[in-house]
Amino acid sequence: MGVIDRGYLNILEGLKIKIRSARQKASIAVNTKLLELYWEIGNAISQQQKQEGWGTKVIEKLALDLKLEFPDFKGLSARNLRYMRDFAEAWPREPIWQPLVAKLQPDNNQSFIFLQPLVAKITWAHHIVLLNKTKPGDERLFYLKKSVENGWSKSVLAIQIETQLHLRQGNAITNFEFTLPKPYSDLAQETLKNP
Repeated sequence: MGVIDRGYLNILEGLKIKIRSARQKASIAVNTKLLELYWEIGNAISQQQKQEGWGTKVIEKLALDLKLEFPDFKGLSARNLRYMRDFAEAWPREPIWQPLVAKLQPDNNQSFIFLQPLVAKITWAHHIVLLNKTKPGDERLFYLKKSVENGWSKSVLAIQIETQLHLRQGNAITNFEFTLPKPYSDLAQETLKNP
């Protein structure tokens, strides 16, 4: 290693940033498409069950047939198909499920960003926690929004639900919001509320 070439280091750092950004965007796109697929499967199951009735074992039949057709596709168990149905019923096509929309960024380079649907901003594992641990309606929507706002892991989401954050939210008066950056102010606020 001889003299450090500053030009090379600048190129290397720039490429690292671009690679990380592209990987993150690809991951988000994959998550969005997977959730859209799960919603479509769940919606089809829900519609079929409404037509045929609950006793026809639609989910069990579909799980077997789909596993035969797609043996390498994980997540087609009867249990996961039930979650997909519940997911579609929990989040019908409403404003939180709006498709990706291009929006012009307000900066000078006039590039486009894509606004992702709210339900697609968390993972499937997060949705399973929401389906298992929250009541439909405002409570579930509250935790969905908080998960997105705060970037909660699946475990943190589960803890917040178990400690009933939605009932405790806003009860303590602090200046954290004004004195700390966003993720830290939320964390400090939640720390005070957590029994």
